[in-house]
Amino acid sequence: MASIITGLFESQSQSHQIGQDLENAGIQNQDYILYLHEENIHKKIKTSIWQYFFKDKTELEDDSLVVSVKVKDPEETEKVKEVFSRNNCIHQNYFENIKFSDAKSLDYLKKIVALRAKAEIFNSPSLNYRGQSEGINAEVNFGNSPES
Repeated sequence: MASIITGLFESQSQSHQIGQDLENAGIQNQDYILYLHEENIHKKIKTSIWQYFFKDKTELEDDSLVVSVKVKDPEETEKVKEVFSRNNCIHQNYFENIKFSDAKSLDYLKKIVALRAKAEIFNSPSLNYRGQSEGINAEVNFGNSPES
């Protein structure tokens, strides 16, 4: 099993440059996937899905690009992150212990991202609100609740 870094980019027109940069960084052609699609998915649909999962105001273009790269060690991971950063990656995910053959399915990766997003929601720390009129009005508890 390998680790995979997946990046979201604004436009499919970046695919050639990203592929070239990855290969210049020593990543083999068979170790990365550019998910190109012929059907355009409307900007509003992509943006609403993005905002639902990542809770930010990023607006996606009609032809955004997803790239997955198999990495074997921390040095390769840093090289890929540098390439993604240089090409204005909007968002990246790091997946450990995943088969690269599974990453060939963009739908599979989307399911993993959705599960991660749900897990983060359910694992949020509990909040206790107080009725103060000034200053901090919430207390965040990590771990076990304080005993009374």
